[in-house]
Amino acid sequence: MRVLPVALPLRGMVVFPGMFRILPVGRPTSVKAVIEHVEKGTPLVLVPQIDPDEDDPLDARLPTVGVVGQVLRVTRLPDGGVRVLLEGSHRVRLDDRMVERNGATAIAASTFKTTGTVSPFGPLALELSQRFEEYAQATGLQLHEHTTLAAGPEDPERLTDQVVATSHVTLADQIAHLEQPNLELRMKTALNHLAIQLARQRISSDVNAIVQRAMDDGQREYHLREQLKAIRSELGEATGAEAEADQFEKRIAESGMPQAVAEEATREVDRLRRVHTDSAEYTIIRTWLETVCDVPWSKSTAETGSLKRAQRVLDHDHHGLTKVKERILEYLAVRRLEPASRGPILCFVGPPGVGKTSLGISIARALGRAYGRIALGGVKDETEIRGHRRTYVGALPGRILRALSRAGTRNPVLVLDEVDKVGNDFRGDPSSALLEVLDPEQNHAFVDHYLDVPVDLSQVLFIGTANLVDPIPPALLDRLETIEIAGYTEEEKITISRKHLLPKLAKANGLRDGQIAIETSAIRRTIRDWTREAGLRELERQLASIHRKVARKVVEGEAEKVRIKAEHVPSFLGPPRYYQELAELEPSPGVVTGLAWTAAGGDLLFIEATRMPGKASLKLTGSLGDVMKESAEAAMSWLRSHAGEHGIGPDAFDAEFHLHVPAGAIPKDGPSAGVTMVTALASLVTGRPTRERLAMTGEITLRGKVLPVGGIKEKALAARRAGVRTMVLPTHNENDLSDIPEELRRDLDFVLVDRIEQVLEAAIGLPPPPRLPGSPTLPPPGPRPVSARRPRPRIRQP
Repeated sequence: MRVLPVALPLRGMVVFPGMFRILPVGRPTSVKAVIEHVEKGTPLVLVPQIDPDEDDPLDARLPTVGVVGQVLRVTRLPDGGVRVLLEGSHRVRLDDRMVERNGATAIAASTFKTTGTVSPFGPLALELSQRFEEYAQATGLQLHEHTTLAAGPEDPERLTDQVVATSHVTLADQIAHLEQPNLELRMKTALNHLAIQLARQRISSDVNAIVQRAMDDGQREYHLREQLKAIRSELGEATGAEAEADQFEKRIAESGMPQAVAEEATREVDRLRRVHTDSAEYTIIRTWLETVCDVPWSKSTAETGSLKRAQRVLDHDHHGLTKVKERILEYLAVRRLEPASRGPILCFVGPPGVGKTSLGISIARALGRAYGRIALGGVKDETEIRGHRRTYVGALPGRILRALSRAGTRNPVLVLDEVDKVGNDFRGDPSSALLEVLDPEQNHAFVDHYLDVPVDLSQVLFIGTANLVDPIPPALLDRLETIEIAGYTEEEKITISRKHLLPKLAKANGLRDGQIAIETSAIRRTIRDWTREAGLRELERQLASIHRKVARKVVEGEAEKVRIKAEHVPSFLGPPRYYQELAELEPSPGVVTGLAWTAAGGDLLFIEATRMPGKASLKLTGSLGDVMKESAEAAMSWLRSHAGEHGIGPDAFDAEFHLHVPAGAIPKDGPSAGVTMVTALASLVTGRPTRERLAMTGEITLRGKVLPVGGIKEKALAARRAGVRTMVLPTHNENDLSDIPEELRRDLDFVLVDRIEQVLEAAIGLPPPPRLPGSPTLPPPGPRPVSARRPRPRIRQP
């Protein structure tokens, strides 16, 4: 007969028939169900939830079988809940989902029939009872009166429920056991659970026994070793910690370290003797002593005093770089006169691929010193420079101290590579840690966090490298003597290829002398049509590609010797990657060529101007920065304010102007394009195209002055590479022309200007305005050529 008793949903447990359980009841609907069962005698069904995390019992997933229970005792709790003592009676089948009735949870239930028969004291019941006794003895299980009623083989069904309830069975398996109607299958499943638990218990016992035996063996071995140590001590044979301590004492005495450092190291040796060799502290002390003894406290390399030998080494390793070589020779001369003088902190600044890092190796060879390199690119942790406290797990000294120890001498040449790419985050600022390292007034007592003793770095020759000066913090830059290394000219690249690149590539690709010959014209064409760089890395890649293809021809038997001329280069490298922009650019009004400086060297900057009917305005495109936009606005303002002086009518500006800088995906900024922008706008409104093969650079003001800019050598290299013949420069940059190589002077004419009127006269032939009374005196118009055979550039002044 179907009834609708109240229901008590259970989370994380199953109450089987014959089981007692004390549990708190807190959900209001469940409390209401318990009260109705106690007061009205309504049957109570105990229903386990399949998902214990489900809060709402009405939405919870329920099994198909529950247990009729009886509340034996109720205790009310201060929070409104109750604590109940329950007893399970018998299984019932659940016919529907749980519902709420008068504020209490209720569920429909019907009779549950158990199938299958098992004889009391039968073989299966006896086996299950025996295994359960073994499990209880192995685990020390004590059946509490509130947990379950004792059962034996005389009651197989109750015994089976008792086994599943008290052994370590998952909630899902308990619910499956509750739902199983066949008694024989229930008993077999319970027997299987017991077998698994007994096997786990045996494995755990075996493991514990092995561990205990190992501990006993360890204690025995320890006592034997202590006895052996005492015997050897009586015989005068030191081993273990004592032997290592004696060895460290000897190394400390021979290292020549300062007195204060030696005293600290000796104290650590005494601690090492007192610490057990198996402790973690022993390893920390031993590692610290090894590190402090590895520091070259007194070992120095005798450097060469021959300036001629140093000159030969520098000239052999690097072509050009006159300023760098002169600075190194000056340093050698000072060291020869005053050996105690402190070395400079040099920093080579230049585009990638010009040989900044390899210069450090050449300088070390020229000085006869050891060489070390410290890569700083991407370093963001201050402990990379100063080291970690030795109390931390995995602590290490900083990179400076490690490089000094690897060099094995107190006066090596250490190259700090990529100083401008040092970062900082929450772990500290490595550039701040470098301040002490690179300060000659402080680095004689540099303290690494790991050693925590002063180390003398004053004899180290530090050499930094950087692509840009701007990212270097001012305090750090103040400690560096920067030497700028510009890009190489075409002739220098050819010479370097002949002296260095081609022999190295031939050897690397297994080509013997005579198997490959590359003519100078082929190298020149490779430079012009397949590379666009200030350094040599891309050129080396292209030449390496040629060597690989020649090596394949030799191996396949197509040729024994290959001679490469200029016309053969495309067959090895494919179509040209670059072209001469100015050679293909036809002069037209509004298009002017400017010069820009980048981290990779100089480059050309084309500025285009156009106008269209519309409201008077100026539109700027090309991914321009704020400074460059302001230069364009200044250029337009100057041109409009001086339009009448140059015969330009006011109606010329009643239109919408658009100024564009191609390569719009590349951000551009800086004031050096000011003269180029004003020339582009003037060329547009006057209809005068610019002269062929002319480029310019310079900053402008609203008063019409042309201010100096930087990167003149790099811009001159880019201009000559692109086929420019005339460069317009600010007059104040005339001193920078002394750095330009002689081969560039032969191929370029320089026009020096200090006012915008001179720029327009030189670029588009716009005559200067008539001189008014009281106006400033301008330089005389017209070019003033200088002989190209002189070792100075051809300079013309309008």
